[in-house]
Amino acid sequence: MIIIRYDEIGLKGKNRIFFEKILMENIEKQLKKIGYGSKVYRIRGRIIVESQAPIEIYKKIFGIRSFSPAYQSGLDLNDIYNSIKLLISNKNFNTFRISAQRLWKNYNYTSVQINEILGEWVIRDFNKKVKLENPDLNIGVEIMNDRSFIFTEKYPGPGGLPYGIEGKVLMLISGGIDSPVAAYLLMKRGADLIFIHYKTNDEILKKVKNLVNILSSYSPKNLDLIVEDHKKLLENIIPNLEMIHERKWTCIFCRYSMLKKAEEIAKHIKALAIGTGESLGQVASQTLNNISVENQATEMPVLRPLIGLDKIEIESIARKIGTFNESISVKGCGCPFLPIHPITNASLEKFLEIKDAVLKENMNKKDFNYEKNRC
Repeated sequence: MIIIRYDEIGLKGKNRIFFEKILMENIEKQLKKIGYGSKVYRIRGRIIVESQAPIEIYKKIFGIRSFSPAYQSGLDLNDIYNSIKLLISNKNFNTFRISAQRLWKNYNYTSVQINEILGEWVIRDFNKKVKLENPDLNIGVEIMNDRSFIFTEKYPGPGGLPYGIEGKVLMLISGGIDSPVAAYLLMKRGADLIFIHYKTNDEILKKVKNLVNILSSYSPKNLDLIVEDHKKLLENIIPNLEMIHERKWTCIFCRYSMLKKAEEIAKHIKALAIGTGESLGQVASQTLNNISVENQATEMPVLRPLIGLDKIEIESIARKIGTFNESISVKGCGCPFLPIHPITNASLEKFLEIKDAVLKENMNKKDFNYEKNRC
């Protein structure tokens, strides 16, 4: 069996039971999604899972702080020690420590006393030495009110909140390094994601689908992807910008139009917010002035979890969660409409001045005049 620990959920006061219930449901669903049945129940601040699923899956379930494959035993110290002997008899170690924790505070012995008694018995029977710092083997004992759990491994989970508990978010995903990391961080904070991608070509769309599949492995369900045509989004904007000799504003109006379309879809699917992968100042287009102007597209909250992270930090997370290699598998951003000199210090006053002319759909059109592959 697996003993699941969580910390942030434990601070939720009267809502704690609700958070625990969602986490247990997510564990069952996530195990079922990969083909494993399970029995999941709660005991005094711990969640217990009985399943044959590989332990690696628990590293991808948000809300889990740490977990351990464990033996269940009684409360008598002799019973606990018999379980310890079974657990460590085939292990190769020279030094050890006992790390006892009483979740049931009415137990007959304190944690220190449990450590001392069980430690003396291990020394007696196994002729090993106690080492409190960095021992070869750390034997964990957790005392409940009606049973105990014994383990020697403690693996980290992803932490955060149970997936989906905070409501639905429409997440823009481009296929680069940043937006999948932003999506992961929103999922970690309990967001239920639906993705939207503005397609530029089939190669990048295939990469985006692969990224969504990777992110789905952190979710109790398969995540949906909405695909919009990037060229159609800009079919009026580019010629209109050219007519007023303001092609440098292309990226601003592109992002504005993406957010505008995203807001329309988000309202239709009853999402509460829009998510993006922007990091302040990371690239020339992600300046505070530009972001401020682009925000005029929507009254919905726009969540930017990467806003304070730098490229090294973002890439480190991407490698950790498994999206990095896929993100760099296709070079370039795929956008054929990038101007030679995009504006980096957008003025809201100027934007409002040219907005109506640029977004007017019925102006005289001319063929797009763009240079490809300027990423």
